[in-house]
Amino acid sequence: MMSNLGLVLSGGGARGAYQVGVLTAVAEICRELSIDNPFGVFTGVSAGAINACALTSHPGCFHEACDSLRDIWGALSSDDVFESDPLSVTGVALHWLMDLSSGGLKRTPGKSLLNTSPLRNLISKNCRFENIQKKINEGIIRGVGISALDFHSSSTVTFIQGAEDIELWERVRRQAVRSQINVDHVMASSAIPVLFPAIAVDSRYYGDGSIRNFSPCAPAIYMGAERLLAIGVRRQQEACYTSPEVAPAEAPSVARVASVLLHALMSDGIEFDIERIERINLAISKIHHAERKKLTVKPIDVLWISPSRDFSEIAAQHAHELPRMIRYLLRGLGGLEESAELSSFLLFEENYVQTLLEIGYEDGRDAKQELIQLLTGKKLPDTIATSHM
Repeated sequence: MMSNLGLVLSGGGARGAYQVGVLTAVAEICRELSIDNPFGVFTGVSAGAINACALTSHPGCFHEACDSLRDIWGALSSDDVFESDPLSVTGVALHWLMDLSSGGLKRTPGKSLLNTSPLRNLISKNCRFENIQKKINEGIIRGVGISALDFHSSSTVTFIQGAEDIELWERVRRQAVRSQINVDHVMASSAIPVLFPAIAVDSRYYGDGSIRNFSPCAPAIYMGAERLLAIGVRRQQEACYTSPEVAPAEAPSVARVASVLLHALMSDGIEFDIERIERINLAISKIHHAERKKLTVKPIDVLWISPSRDFSEIAAQHAHELPRMIRYLLRGLGGLEESAELSSFLLFEENYVQTLLEIGYEDGRDAKQELIQLLTGKKLPDTIATSHM
């Protein structure tokens, strides 16, 4: 019988390695429970979209797909994601400089700081998209949803490939479109603004799905999931405001400003969505069972796993591993330490990736009891988020 458990994967560039570490732990638990395919619905944005498609396009069962995905991330380098050689980066920088100095007389549309053609090749090589429909036809999964930002309408569009009875939705600044998911959809969802180029899908241009993603859990619920595993890439306390102990002596550098803006842009809203679901669940629990049948909403069991460590701090320790030209540009913006947030998204290098894989695996194993309850359909405890405060 097809599972009604949904998997929600957020975005975050190289931080997506953490998700794979958590999923490796989930796969181990599934083996112990003799569960081959625990998820019926897969949704993702940005790096989460890549991971979701890699899992659903794999011909084998879930834990076989996880093994393959971990091998891909474990062998990753920046050259597999974007061109970082001096000639390519210098050429892009010169084009930007010429455009700025010309006062707009010469326009070069679709400009970005980095060329992501290697990422397209990586996805095309490792995702056999025809297997998604095969799994849907065989009743192994219900569907896949990949979200991206439509730059024209400023709305989040979720590209749906799934069972015919999945109803499309349209809400404020978010809607669903039925599609045959391919490399363009994944590239669009992963197009970090300014850093990566916008991607055309059916004559419209899209960017990273994390932007303005106010309700990342909603697509999985709309597609029929009644239980959710949500894997974030930010520590839970990052959502809370904390004032600095000592006031800064200088104005923030460009790198610091860019890091803060990127952090805000890529905030995928999982923490807010989880809070909404928890409040709805609480409200429903206070309604008499006989009256619940009349409601248009239903309780959703959710387990949220998020990092136990700060990835920006880890990225600062590994910043020297970035490609030489990327380090040069970041130093020009204000230094590698000030660029830690940017680095955490761009560090597709072995030591950093392996560290995130290990942290994800440890966090997943720490949540073993909650995961067993979720995977077996048992009622989750009142605390629905796995906290690492």
